[in-house]
Amino acid sequence: MRDSAMKAPGTREKHTLAPEWKRWVVENLLRGAEAEDLVALLTRNGVEETHARSAVHAEMQDPCFQGAARAVAMQRKLEGLLDLYGDLHRQSQSHTHITRHDVLSPRDFFEHYYFQNLPVVARASPVVEASALQTVLERLGAAPQVEWDERIALRPPEGIVAWPSPVGLWSDAPGTEVSLAPARRNLLVCQVRGRRSFVLVPAYSLHRIQGAASIPEGVPRWEVEVSPGELLLLPVGWWFAYRSPEGGAAVTFESFAAPEPNVTWTPRPESREPTPPPRPRAGGGVAAPAHAARESPARD
Repeated sequence: MRDSAMKAPGTREKHTLAPEWKRWVVENLLRGAEAEDLVALLTRNGVEETHARSAVHAEMQDPCFQGAARAVAMQRKLEGLLDLYGDLHRQSQSHTHITRHDVLSPRDFFEHYYFQNLPVVARASPVVEASALQTVLERLGAAPQVEWDERIALRPPEGIVAWPSPVGLWSDAPGTEVSLAPARRNLLVCQVRGRRSFVLVPAYSLHRIQGAASIPEGVPRWEVEVSPGELLLLPVGWWFAYRSPEGGAAVTFESFAAPEPNVTWTPRPESREPTPPPRPRAGGGVAAPAHAARESPARD
């Protein structure tokens, strides 16, 4: 924030900043700004140095700030871990493209792709007859995604899909474009009519793409086209968008012939149980938690 954009920080009492300045101090501390830099900036904007130092020190000692700082530190650790996964993946020979197979055994599908959280494209036997597909599409109408009509026979990829299980149908009008969205579960897309051009973003780029309307510059992406008779594994946690220039249809499966059921990515899980409260002091009162933050070096 530029000095010229700030108004003089009002103070209500000796060491208390106005609410907007308290918020500014906390925000910058959480972003990793040094306390001394904040004190210097407050001083240049009209706060006496001793008071500025005391005010910043008070915010750092606030239990609410300390709790938020721990949460931010954990988020940064997780983001660093995601970046590490990205660095490791870029060292592999397959980091620039999605592997294609003319023949892919169920064993290789699971061991090398499903369990490794990697996409793959493979040829497959037709999962539905053309006449049966036309019947379903006529019943479907204009709806882009529906559950498959169980009265229409299917031949899911043997050894890969758990059967019987729920099935979906994606239907696209010519020129359809679907914007970026995350795969909440592992999804097998079996293209049965037309072509689809996919753009995929790996799961480890979550913190760089979350909330973005399009893929930001510098975020890795893979482009792949699937044609009738091909299947594509969209791994859970990956982001994808696609275009269907001539229109088409795909049958989708979410139940796999794996030892455990398909997993679901829930970005906002239900609240967990709170951590234990601080232990009472022997002489009354409440003891400080063992993991309390150390005292700031900033002093009056």
